[in-house]
This record gives sequence, C-alpha cells and structure tokens, in this order.
Amino acid sequence: MHIKKKTLLRQLLFILLLFIYLSQIGLAGEQIVLSPDGTNSNQNQINEAIKQAASSAKGASVFLTEGVYTVDNTIIMKSNVRLLGDSNAIVKVWGGSSQWFKGKVGVISCKESIKNVEIAGFQMDGNIANLPKSYANSRSDTRHDCEKLIILGGYSNDFAENIKIHDMKLYNSFSDGIYIIYADGVSCYSNIISNCQHEGIYLSVVKNGHIHDNKIAGITSDCARLDNCQKCLIENNIFFSYGGESYGAYKHGENGLQIADAGSSHGYNAVKKGHPTKDIEVRYNTFSDPGLKAIWYHGGENVYIHDNEFVDASKLETMGVSIGDISIDNQPTLEMTEKVFDSIFDILDLEFVDNGTTEQTPEDFNYEIVETEKGKVAGGIKIIGFNNMIKIENKTYVSSLDDAIIKTSVIRNPSLDGWAGGIADIDENVNLTVENGTLKATLTAKATWYNMKTNSKGQKVKGKLKTSEYIFTDTYSPAPNVLQQPEKVQGIIYQYPTYFTLKVPSDGLTKVLYEYDGNHSEHIFLVGARNTTESGVKFTEYSELEHWDGDVTNQADWVQIPGRLNPDKLKVTAYTPYKEIEVKKYKAYNKEAPDEPIAWWFKPSLGLLGVIVFYLRRKWDLFRRT
Repeated sequence: MHIKKKTLLRQLLFILLLFIYLSQIGLAGEQIVLSPDGTNSNQNQINEAIKQAASSAKGASVFLTEGVYTVDNTIIMKSNVRLLGDSNAIVKVWGGSSQWFKGKVGVISCKESIKNVEIAGFQMDGNIANLPKSYANSRSDTRHDCEKLIILGGYSNDFAENIKIHDMKLYNSFSDGIYIIYADGVSCYSNIISNCQHEGIYLSVVKNGHIHDNKIAGITSDCARLDNCQKCLIENNIFFSYGGESYGAYKHGENGLQIADAGSSHGYNAVKKGHPTKDIEVRYNTFSDPGLKAIWYHGGENVYIHDNEFVDASKLETMGVSIGDISIDNQPTLEMTEKVFDSIFDILDLEFVDNGTTEQTPEDFNYEIVETEKGKVAGGIKIIGFNNMIKIENKTYVSSLDDAIIKTSVIRNPSLDGWAGGIADIDENVNLTVENGTLKATLTAKATWYNMKTNSKGQKVKGKLKTSEYIFTDTYSPAPNVLQQPEKVQGIIYQYPTYFTLKVPSDGLTKVLYEYDGNHSEHIFLVGARNTTESGVKFTEYSELEHWDGDVTNQADWVQIPGRLNPDKLKVTAYTPYKEIEVKKYKAYNKEAPDEPIAWWFKPSLGLLGVIVFYLRRKWDLFRRT
C-alpha cells in the first residue's frame, strides 16, 4: 500500500510537471498580430497589445504585419514581452508631432526596470525630414535627447536584465538609434542604423553587453558608444560615415566607436560613479573613414582592441557608389545606406592573390590624349599608372620604373593642311627619369619630312629628307619606390639526433613554402588583395600577417621534422611579390642532445628530496605502529 501511494504520487507529479510544461509552450507561442489602423496614433493599439501580452504569460509576443504604423506618442515596452514585426513593417513618427520624444521618453520606451524583452524584425523611421530642424537642438534634459528611437533600461539600484534588439532597421532620427542604460545582459545584433544623429548604439552603465554584426552609418557623435560599461564585447560590426542629407546636423562629426570612463554626464544619466569601464574587447570590426576618429578611447581597465579593419571609403567612389550629398528629390533613404554597406562588403571581399604582378596595357584604359601642336607634329604623353604596383605599410612600390603604363600619341600637325610637303616617318622614344621624388616621362618624337619642289622638267617631286625632333613630357608624383627583392635566399638547418629544424628568413618575402616527403606547410608573412585606383589601374595591397598553414609541424619561425634530413625529399620555395625563388643553399649545423638536460644544481636537490621522503615515510610507519 505504501509503495502504491509513492507510485501514484510520482504519476501525479509527472502529470503536473507535464501540464506546466505544455502550458508554457502554449503561452510562449501566443502572439497578438496587428495591422496599421490608419491613424496617426498607432501606438495606442500597440500599447494595448503589449499590456495583454505582459498580463497573459511570460514570453508572449506582439507582431506587426507589413505596413506603416504612424505614431504620435511613445510605445511603452513591458517586461517579458517580445515586440516583433515583418521586415516591411515601419513604425514612423508623425510629421506633425510635437516634442513628445524628449529625455527618457523615446519612440519606444519603458516605465519600469525592464526584464526579459526582445525587439526584432521591423523598421523605425524618425521622419526628421518632416519635423522642425530645431528639434535636433533640444536642451530640455540633456543634449541630443530629442527622438531616441529605442530607449530601455533600469535604475542604478535596479538594473534592467536580458534585453535583445536585433534585425532592426533604424534611421532618420534626431538622437540615438538604440540607448540602453543601467542594464545587465544586453545583445544588439544584425541591425542596420542610418542617420541617427547622436549615437547609433549607446550603452551606458551596462554589464555583459554584446554588440555584433551591426551596420551603422553615423553622422554626429558616434556610430557606437560605451560609457562606464563592464564585460562587453563589440565585434563584426561595420562603422561608416553617413554622407546624405543632414537636415541640420553636422555631417562627418562622428567617431566610429567611443569608449568612455566618465564620472558623470549631462542630465538624467549623471550617476556613473561606482561603475568604472573595464573588461571591454573590440575585435573584427570594420571602420570606414569616420568623420573624426575610428576609435575614441578615453580610458578604462582591461580594454582590449585588436584585429579591426580600417577601409578607405573613397574607394566606394570608384565602384559607382556616391557617398556625397544627394538632392531633396533623392532623399537619403535606408536603401542608400544599405547600398554603401554592400559596397563595403565588396571591398572586403577582394580578390586575394599570391603575387603583385598585373598585366595591363595602355589599350586597357579609355584615356584620350589631347595633342599639343609642335612644328611638323602634334603629340602628347600621359602616365596612366603602373603595372605591378603594390602597397606595403602605406608605401607604394613597383618592380621597376619600366612598369609605368604610358599612353602616347604623335600625329601630323593638323595645322599643316596647306603645307606642300609630307612626313615620311615619325619615330617615338620614351625615357623615364626620377628627380626629387617625381617621375618624369619624356617622349621624343623624330619626324622625317620633306618639302615638294619642282624639278627641271617642271614636275613636282619630293625634296631632300630632313629630321626634326620634338619633346613632350608628363610627370607623376610621388614616384613609387622600386621594391628591393632578394636574388637568392638561404635557409638554416639544425640537425639533431632524432629530428631536424629548418627556417628561411622572412626579409623581403611574402611567404615560404616548405615541402618534405609529401607533406607541406606555408609560413605566410604578407597577404595581398587586388584593388584598383580611381584611374582603373590594378594594384595589390599587402597586409602583414604571421600565419602557418599546412601539416608540417612548426614552432615559432621553424618547421620541425622527425628523423635525419634526406635532401631528395626537401623542397623549399620563397616568394616575393613578383617572383618565386627555389631555396637551394643552406647553412647546416649538427646539434647533439644537451649535455646537461638537468641543471647542475638540481641533481643534489633530487638526492636530498629522496632522503627527506625516506625519512618521512619511516616516521609515518612508526606513527602507525604506536
């Protein structure tokens, strides 16, 4: 009977737990679906839905279907609610709005220390093109406080928790795209933020924050900012300078990322003491020509910044992407920002190459020379650029000055149409010289010509041939340096009793390929990416690298291979930006095992240790017997 009772109790407990679990699944799946109501006050229906979701159960959600949800007051988030939407659902500020969105009141705000919320999937349009520009200069509570699109958080004595904002498109607002204050556990990822005229993403007194995979076009202040944050990771973002219509804001006044350790700031965010900046990591981000600094770092403890890319945004112009001002008829829509971002990805997705050799001819370039008339001819010369041009540490090199790509044109002088003579031949010669860092190309044109004369029979015949020389020049500054490359490369081998080690010095090399008995490893020092100049000239931009790839064991600069060296199995190839060199000469050294693998002072210590162990063991045995 007692066993039956325990069994029945277990069954009842199982059924109860199963009921609770299934009920939670049902509530988590509960979703309130909305469509635009056709008014300028769509926040009313959204707020009512959020209240229902918050009161029904943890994890309930509100979903905005496609359409424009015009709002003239704030949307109030509540804890344990997910506000989701279709990618074509747009929450848009009404153009006739007063400044209801000031201070801690944003387009989406909260009135509690928010817990367990998620905002994802839809768009928010601050509509600043149809609002007074004076709103941008509001000073009601603090600077740049007018029209934060999303502001969530808690209080200094009651932190918000577990906030996720992702896959949003936030654009055209006078203030921040996302502002989080006093929170623990914040994730902002996969958002596109364009023309938010204070901060794109602003974390203030946040612990355990993660900002990643966002694309942010900043215009004033910063693309992203961390004030007095702890244990935060910023990675895989693109920070870009917005260049469209500003609607009154100061363009290109932004930093890519600001990290501050401040005791206080303006207005409602004044209390920062007791929350010092520490344990911040910034990695794998792309900074593309911010207006001010890529990273503005004020201070903090254990702030680790590494492995970030810095891309020259002027390259976008060569790809047909305008990043300058646009007209009122072509306003800076979100699509413009997305197009720029796509172009950045194109830049980052460059063609990676093993060498810097390019093969372009003057005929590859659509450049028409305007000839200058001189004597019997008209001519001109133009230095288009260089084949085999490379950049290493912002210095430009070529393999030789003969790499210059030059277009020339020499024709009969059009002004000689009435001249009773002719040109038999024009011989062209180009000479290159460098003086004071400027490359000068000199085209010498030798024209062999004749006059027509009348002979004794009254016939028109060619006169004696004459030669005239004409000079045309062009310059290119600064002239690229000629890369100094090794002609021969020598390796070093250390042969030990049971293995050997081998290395090739890296000076002037991009990589070394080690091959032995069917195995191989590459030691890479420079990696090259193909790009083009504004004139369409291909060049290779090298970045320094320290990387091993392959199956041969390596340690530091050396490969280590077991056994005795068999020269017939070894092949080593060194690469420069322009050629490959088979390494055939080595300095070889025989190395024996160390004579003293154990330090001299350690041997007596081993003996003394043995004596102590023996003594203690005897004492222990005596103790056990007593």
